[in-house]
Amino acid sequence: MTIQKISGVTIDLVSQVSGDIAYFDGTDWVRLAKGEIGEVLTMNESETAPEWAVAVPAHIFPGSVRGYCASGNTNNSGAGEGPKAIDRWSFTTDGNSTDVGDVVIGRHHQSGQSSDTDGYISGSNINGPVTAAIDRWSFSSEGNAVDHGDLIVPSGMGTGCSSETHGYVCGGIGQPHSPSGHLNTIQKFLFATSGTNNSVDVADLIQVRGGAPAGATSSTHGYVAGGSNGVGGAMSIKIDQFPFASDSNSTEVGECDNDTENCAGTSSLTHGYIIGGTTENIRKYSFASGGNSVDGGANLSASRHALTGVSSETHGYSAAGYNAGAYPPGQPNGATETIEKFSVSTDSNATDVGDLVGWKWYSSNTGSQV
Repeated sequence: MTIQKISGVTIDLVSQVSGDIAYFDGTDWVRLAKGEIGEVLTMNESETAPEWAVAVPAHIFPGSVRGYCASGNTNNSGAGEGPKAIDRWSFTTDGNSTDVGDVVIGRHHQSGQSSDTDGYISGSNINGPVTAAIDRWSFSSEGNAVDHGDLIVPSGMGTGCSSETHGYVCGGIGQPHSPSGHLNTIQKFLFATSGTNNSVDVADLIQVRGGAPAGATSSTHGYVAGGSNGVGGAMSIKIDQFPFASDSNSTEVGECDNDTENCAGTSSLTHGYIIGGTTENIRKYSFASGGNSVDGGANLSASRHALTGVSSETHGYSAAGYNAGAYPPGQPNGATETIEKFSVSTDSNATDVGDLVGWKWYSSNTGSQV
């Protein structure tokens, strides 16, 4: 067969410009105008012609079905084993949570992670049981958690991030607890249950970080914002990111516009959020452009720290937490059972949408979702 060649000037389409694509529709050559930045070429639903569409990340962290809040602290003194309950609530309808099972070890000051199929809590620090254990429970069958593995660097009061394949524990305070025990470690553990599931120390944050900073997850990076740096009790204002594709140290991408610790972190597809802590504010920063966090004017119903953050595709959720002056007498040390949500498409205040099964604080501080 003779090779056929078509000169670039032979196909002359109406209004053609640099970057356009020509394709054959079965009868004629037709023009497809060039796409926008971030779009990819794909096929239409009828599989008859190419079209441009927004690229969908291979891994999307925010969930679409349910949120979870596991274990925590209820003791007036802050000591002792926390409740083992795994609370679950719906993203599609507002309402109270349901107790769907127990973790292996009731704890507080732990971090939380989630795969597409399972929720995890890892580590702990001070007061309650000091453990390096990683617990795992199934989103599909729910029920009690099982022992998944151990942290190679025992810690609590860090934060968690989640890639498609691994859970990450970032920073924290080592065991036993001391101000000088702040860590800069980035540990990761495999979600898959084959082989060993213990964590591996793979990289470092830009500075030691404890005090429960806010973790966030994009499709490609983990983020750590705020917390304490262990120097005279000072709080950190750093926002760092680290890549999931390689075991590399974090880099600074911005600063918190207000220093805070014991805060919650949530994620949308485009932004990381810093919730509560030393204030009632909800702050956000861009994954794409980096830069400092901004206060868009959205607030929780009250100042709250030691709270849990959970991410859906459309909303950020705050659950549990502690404020000794904001809640009715009888609740231990100002603990709350409140579940609040805020829209990630508008900078609007959070609304109370339900209650946990019981009061608690220092629950898994990044939450879990499907």
